Amino acid sequence: MNAPPNPLYFLIAFPLLWFAVTNILSFLSGWFGLMERYPDRDEISVVTLANQSGSLGLVSMRGIMKLSVCPSGLRIGIMRIFGPFCRDFLVPWNEITVTRSDRVFWKVANLSFGQPSNGNLRVFAEVADRMARAAGSHWPEPGSFPQETRSQSFSRIAKQWVATTGLAAAFFIVAPRLVTPTAATRPPIVVSILFPAIVFGIGAIVQYFRRQRP
Repeated sequence: MNAPPNPLYFLIAFPLLWFAVTNILSFLSGWFGLMERYPDRDEISVVTLANQSGSLGLVSMRGIMKLSVCPSGLRIGIMRIFGPFCRDFLVPWNEITVTRSDRVFWKVANLSFGQPSNGNLRVFAEVADRMARAAGSHWPEPGSFPQETRSQSFSRIAKQWVATTGLAAAFFIVAPRLVTPTAATRPPIVVSILFPAIVFGIGAIVQYFRRQRP
């Protein structure tokens, strides 16, 4: 009879796996190249938006980015646990080009760094508008960027909740049926829907009330 695995193996393996995965994702996002090209400077930010979501290069980052609007440019940082070697970098305003696009459930802004592009950051349009209002004339895009109303904020967050819940529920429904043919080992469809709905719903509520703070 085989002995159960030693728990010490998991204590050693998990940090090593986490270290490897976070560094691979940091490389795929282009973070290492950007922090070398645009080193951070000792400059006080006008406003800082913490726990932001978006994508840098090929990598999606949900709720782990810190975006700081500075007089000379945009400082981008990440929670250190998700990027042990990812230092903050500051992209000058004259190196940023902003383009907007509409998705099925929300609007996004793509910030391209350099000409030709050395990397790009995609964020929700509302986040870009908040940064634009803070940056004022430094923001590299024309427009008035009005503040989002409560109803607009509720509608946007509700659409995001529906989209993320739908994708997660589809995964929890389909994946177990591909892995095992036995119905007894599959989670009930109601659970597969309610679990992501509740989890993402809590996050949506927190996000909504956070947006209402002055």
